[in-house]
Amino acid sequence: MPARAQKASQPSNRLLDVQFKALPMSAAGYRRPLSDVVDRVRCEFVEMRGFSPTVEQAARLFQLNREDCDSILRGLVDEGFLRQTPDGRYRLPSQQ
Repeated sequence: MPARAQKASQPSNRLLDVQFKALPMSAAGYRRPLSDVVDRVRCEFVEMRGFSPTVEQAARLFQLNREDCDSILRGLVDEGFLRQTPDGRYRLPSQQ
């Protein structure tokens, strides 16, 4: 008489209740090269005509801390790619 296969055990209900959460790449020790971040910032300003964020808004959009974002935006102002308005917003120079 052939041996019967043992019945597979059912997974624990506790494992099914676990909420999985994806970790951001920065949590895994990954850091984007600065040139990639600056290129992305440039592209967003070019693609979204009329885009004029504050440093805080841009930091959230680009997923940067405020200091890094401020440094990148000021660098783009220094090279003439962006201008800063009197109210602290950043925009392309061709926009009023």
